[in-house]
Amino acid sequence: MGTKRLCKASKSDGSKCEVAALADSEFCFFHDPSKTTDRKAAQSLGGHGNRMKTLDPRGPDVKIQNSADIIALLSETINQVLKGVIDPRVANAVGYLANIAIKAQEQNELEMRIRNLEANLENRMALVSGR
Repeated sequence: MGTKRLCKASKSDGSKCEVAALADSEFCFFHDPSKTTDRKAAQSLGGHGNRMKTLDPRGPDVKIQNSADIIALLSETINQVLKGVIDPRVANAVGYLANIAIKAQEQNELEMRIRNLEANLENRMALVSGR
C-alpha cells in the first residue's frame, strides 16, 4: 500500500493543506481550480439538507384550554414527526412548551382552589363572628 498523496495547496493561514489529493489532481476538492463550479454547487446545496421541516405558518393556531387539548397536540405532533412532516427539533420544542402549559394549567387550578378555600373560610368566619 502506498502513502496517500496530500493536496499541494496552502490554507488561508499559510499552513499546508492535509487533505488527500483527488485521484486525477494534485489538489483536494476544496483547492482544485478545476472544481470551482462543483464546489460552489455543493456549497449552495449544503444548507438545504439541514433546514428544519416546519408546518405552514398559514395553518390554524393551536388552542390549549385543557389537558385534553395538550394530549391531542402531542399526539398530532408525534404523528407528524413519524411521517417526516416536521423536524424532531420542532417536536421537542412543542413537547417542552406543552409541559410548560400543563404546569401553568396546574398552577392556575391550584390558585383557583386556594381562592375558593379562602373565600369559604372568610364566609365561615363571618358566620361564626356574626357579621
